[in-house]
Amino acid sequence: MSTEMSVTEARPELPELINRACYAGETTYLTKHGRRTAAVVSAEKAQLLEDLEELVDSEEVRKALASLADGTETRVPFRRRTTRSRNG
Repeated sequence: MSTEMSVTEARPELPELINRACYAGETTYLTKHGRRTAAVVSAEKAQLLEDLEELVDSEEVRKALASLADGTETRVPFRRRTTRSRNG
């Protein structure tokens, strides 16, 4: 279950929102100017998201290393690019 409310509305209700996230598993999306900007979720859900992000990143690294090893991709040197005006 999830709800949505403005940051202003959520401010005085923060302790209750935290309890609902921790004990009922509810997600509350916080909005600014009608757009979702943040969410109050349980630490368990946040940790799961971090674990999933790490898993995806690890898989991408494995794929890149495999493509370098089998020669289907080559290393490209890093070059810093800056924009400079030629007219002064």
